[in-house]
Amino acid sequence: MTVAEPPSAEALEDSLQRLFGHSAFRPGQRETIEAVVTGQNVVAVMPTGAGKSLCYQLPALLLQGTTVVVSPLIALMKDQVDALRAKGFAAAAIHSGLLASERRQAEDDLRAGRLQLVYLAPERLASDRFRDALSQTRVSRLVIDEAHCISQWGHDFRPDYRRLGDFRQHLGVPAAAFTATATPDVRGDIIRQLDLEDPLELVTGFERPNLTLAVEECSTRVSKARALDRVIREMGCPGIVYASTRKGVELWAALLQERGLKAGSYHAGLSDEERHRVQDAFLAGELEAIAATNAFGMGIDKSDIRFVVHADLPGSVEAYYQEAGRAGRDGLPSRCVLLFSPADVRTQEFFIAGSNPSAAAFRQVWHMLGQGFGREQIEMAIEGDTSARMAASTAARLLRQAAESQRQPLGEGDLPVDLRQREEKARRDAERLQVTVHYANSRTCRTSFIFRYFLGSEETEPTTCGTCDVCLGWRFAAGRELDEDELLRVRIALSGIARLSGRFGLGRIAQVLMGSRSREIESRGLQRLPTYGKLAALGGEAVKSLLNVLLEGGLAERQPVRGGRPGAFVIALTPEGRAVMMGESKPLLPLPPRNAPPRLPAGSKAGPEAAPALRSPSEPVSSNRQSLDAADPGLLEQLKSWRTEQAHQQKVPAYLVFSNKTLAALATLRPRSLDELLEVKGIGPAKAERYGEAVLEILGSETL
Repeated sequence: MTVAEPPSAEALEDSLQRLFGHSAFRPGQRETIEAVVTGQNVVAVMPTGAGKSLCYQLPALLLQGTTVVVSPLIALMKDQVDALRAKGFAAAAIHSGLLASERRQAEDDLRAGRLQLVYLAPERLASDRFRDALSQTRVSRLVIDEAHCISQWGHDFRPDYRRLGDFRQHLGVPAAAFTATATPDVRGDIIRQLDLEDPLELVTGFERPNLTLAVEECSTRVSKARALDRVIREMGCPGIVYASTRKGVELWAALLQERGLKAGSYHAGLSDEERHRVQDAFLAGELEAIAATNAFGMGIDKSDIRFVVHADLPGSVEAYYQEAGRAGRDGLPSRCVLLFSPADVRTQEFFIAGSNPSAAAFRQVWHMLGQGFGREQIEMAIEGDTSARMAASTAARLLRQAAESQRQPLGEGDLPVDLRQREEKARRDAERLQVTVHYANSRTCRTSFIFRYFLGSEETEPTTCGTCDVCLGWRFAAGRELDEDELLRVRIALSGIARLSGRFGLGRIAQVLMGSRSREIESRGLQRLPTYGKLAALGGEAVKSLLNVLLEGGLAERQPVRGGRPGAFVIALTPEGRAVMMGESKPLLPLPPRNAPPRLPAGSKAGPEAAPALRSPSEPVSSNRQSLDAADPGLLEQLKSWRTEQAHQQKVPAYLVFSNKTLAALATLRPRSLDELLEVKGIGPAKAERYGEAVLEILGSETL
């Protein structure tokens, strides 16, 4: 492919100002626009709110001919076409929601070459009338929005997107594929499906400093309701509550209404008219909150959403971040909270089983289709639970689509689907769910976790964002160094977990370490393990507490049991835990103080030493342990004045710059260099880079 010289920086900035009224590009926009304008293929992963649309709209207005934009989102098409027309640009959308006269007018404009951009839904690619209109105009570029839909490894695969590879070949033009959610595997599949030669692969930063990503472990619906109440009280409205099922949506909508909020519900079980009514009311500000399944939100442009709460565990990090990213697009502080219950994993396992039929199910349904069975008849004839009937329905739909595409009579010949590919998809779906559980249990920076997931963990080192619950210290207690006896006990416990090979839960592992003589232990021969009884002197509650600390410290992790009872988990080592077990590293863990009083029996009233596992945003942990009283008053006042100025300039609350405890630590410790600055609780690399020089100057220390 021949690539033209990129336009000068001055020319692009002039076009940005002249055409869109913006004074500067956001991260990743300039590189992407240069590639699109010069004819290079592009695959860009940019988070929600990062300005993806500008990356193809600006080139479309600079190039000769028509840019074709494929999108599955009718609401987004309408919004963007309206905005472009308001600026005086020639744009149109062609989709099933138009009147016949509107569709004919758009196709006539396309045929006559009067359009700079034309948006279309992927099913339009099958329309002979549309293809005829397109063949008579000059197409400059093909743009695919929500490009993860083209990949069966993506979380939102859509069969209509499969036509795009042939469509691009037919057009013979460069393509630019955009998505907010694509892992390295999905990006590779997009490139293969579109047959893109030497594309620019761009993954922009995922840090949005006005968003606080948080996880709260809630074992019951009551505890989830309390957590939601706290979010609403602290952040205000409007907001979105996502639930996995229609029943859950209705329950949460009712709860919101009981709180006195104007709230609605949105899910696929409602009529189109009712969904549009609720959506329009929320966008217009007539509703303060909405409870919805993941059917709500794609293409919704509402900038002032203050919170997004997931009442149930999503099926993938891709889905979670896309939905959470709808908060705070106006740049003001917003909170994204996942209310995690281990039992929620079973719901997602149910969905995975229902959307990934087994080879036997495909064969059985193929035979039934050949006998003339309809989908409802097939569901009724299938033996098993609800997920088995759901899988049969999925198999019927996929087989009908494949047979129609291949013009194969139903029930005749070989299956028209690739069973190995279907097995691979099921495996990947299960892996994505496992990563989401890891996110919920992780004690590393939330933003870093997400960025490394989309970029590929081998390509970047963990960092800190300074604004998520982990970085702020809401979720986990600060760790400390261990003495030799404590470290030995930790390594014994890790060895016990390793020897049980991720086959048992916390209770059974504790029994082995305690030396239990229970029938379950002896019938499995677990008393023969080298770690059997090695921690008996601690007592049962102390051993369980130690195992929980290992989980909290990231040395061990819970893994769901596929097909097990709701909330069934086994415990396994993490790579960090294996390194500690092998003596390759020493951990910092939040063990009780060495001279702490004995743990109170279960049910006893806890004293002031018993800190909750999850702290509220108003009670962050500080590893520096300094109080405001210990800080230099004059220096602390200088730091607060500087923080107020920074917050005013950025139009954010002061705590998003630095918390009071971080300022107190600075005024007490008075770090003299970047390395010492990074040791202060609440200051990560991003904040050190942004504020370090100014802070060190105030402290009268050496500059960076």
